[in-house]
Amino acid sequence: MTAAPPPVPPRVCLPEGVRPGPLTLRGARARHLAGSLRLRRGDEFLAFAGDGREYRARILESARDLVTATVGELARQAPPPTRVIEVWCANVRATRMEWAIEKCVEAGADLFRPIAAERGTRGASLSEARLERWRRIAVESSEQCGRLRLPAIAPIAPFAEAVAARREGTLLLASPRGAPWSEAEALLPKRGVVAVAIGPEGGFSARETAQARAAGAITVSLGPHTLRTETAAVAATVFLARG
Repeated sequence: MTAAPPPVPPRVCLPEGVRPGPLTLRGARARHLAGSLRLRRGDEFLAFAGDGREYRARILESARDLVTATVGELARQAPPPTRVIEVWCANVRATRMEWAIEKCVEAGADLFRPIAAERGTRGASLSEARLERWRRIAVESSEQCGRLRLPAIAPIAPFAEAVAARREGTLLLASPRGAPWSEAEALLPKRGVVAVAIGPEGGFSARETAQARAAGAITVSLGPHTLRTETAAVAATVFLARG
């Protein structure tokens, strides 16, 4: 009988930076380790900052609001991605947007940009509290899925402004009338930024589509079925992450 592999230690993201040596965690992070994860003296966890490196760490003392640990050897590291994946997703209902962010991060998105489209039911306003929540979801999803680099969550912007501000890379526009993915994929660079724009349930307007095409966008179909905005965002991320 083959022995079961050892359990993977829990992962903790410390965006401010991680390096070998003593580590002190207070407040919510300490409560997460000592309370939610129930880590005690001697238990191991993995610490990463989202910069491509991950370290082994071991608990020294564990209390509700204070955890001390020592950070040791490098466990993993990875170079920056050769293809940077940006997902521009029309702003939808809060629970659906949160699901999209979580799953796009798991699938490999490097930047998630919420956009306001002409046919969208949600405007371009977004509170700082909501944006902060989305960024926390991205961190938690990164911890869960094992990625070493943190994705960015951009502030919301009207689609027209996002297109006009784009300075590099390739832009894909998801559309039922676009080219099959197999055809569009052959036009994509292996290196650099590739952004895919996902419209609201009513799709992008004729004006938005024309502007994107004038800026060099490639219209692409994500399949024969009509997908919800958040489903389309995840599907496109998976397609791009494959290669």
